[in-house]
Amino acid sequence: MSVLEILRFPNSILRKKAKEVEAIDERIHNLAHEMMRSLYQEPGIGLAAPQVGVSERLIVVDLSIGEDPDSLIVLVNPEIIVKEGTIKMD
Repeated sequence: MSVLEILRFPNSILRKKAKEVEAIDERIHNLAHEMMRSLYQEPGIGLAAPQVGVSERLIVVDLSIGEDPDSLIVLVNPEIIVKEGTIKMD
């Protein structure tokens, strides 16, 4: 498995609405594994498929920041169903 290139702003794919994952098949499994390997090449705890050039709703997250491999999670077609408050950032 390879380490994927992580795209940076202002790459146009990062502005597009990602497509829904239709089926969790071998391609999605392989993409998730490649994304997990790529996640550790940069600082952060998560990586979305559009950040590696794939406009689909797939995210990998390591909540332990590398300490416990059981803390790796894969989100397929995630949705925000509750939202409250605001955060301002630069």
